[in-house]
Amino acid sequence: MITDITKERVRRVIKKLNDEDAQGSRQLVLSPAPSPESGRGEKPDRGFRVFKLAESNFKPWTADVPHEAKALEKQLELHVDHIRDGRTADDLLYEILLKSGFPLATPVETLTLAGKAVYSVAGGVLFICLERELTLELIRAMAEKKTERVVCLDEGFAGNDQLKANAVQIFKTKGITSFKTV
Repeated sequence: MITDITKERVRRVIKKLNDEDAQGSRQLVLSPAPSPESGRGEKPDRGFRVFKLAESNFKPWTADVPHEAKALEKQLELHVDHIRDGRTADDLLYEILLKSGFPLATPVETLTLAGKAVYSVAGGVLFICLERELTLELIRAMAEKKTERVVCLDEGFAGNDQLKANAVQIFKTKGITSFKTV
């Protein structure tokens, strides 16, 4: 397929560029080793990702189920455990990114706040937290960064309505205009 050929060609170009960068740094024998602060010494992100169109990572809620106890019980279970099996954090991240109106090429940086991973999208405009155990410290740390929007996994609140209510209030007092759970 054309896509397979194109992907392989782009990978080879990136490998060649990385090899040329490595060769260039070997030729600078007299210069000191790059410090971690300089950003040199790490391979640059060449910006190549491959995406495949697939069904949603989230199980859909069906409102038109029969009004029988078993059918309603099954729907309620979907509300609790609504992420499809085998999905990665990247799968969830990019679906949330698209559903939030950002293109796939939007810069995403991983931050560590209160010991947990938080994705900072578009220079901090949106925070996406996919942690399955949210804490008040993490909520406060995200709020202190003064982002505009926050999306967290509902599962991260583990049925702790008090933590969720506190999150809503903390984000509101810090001027965060949109807080959602998925």
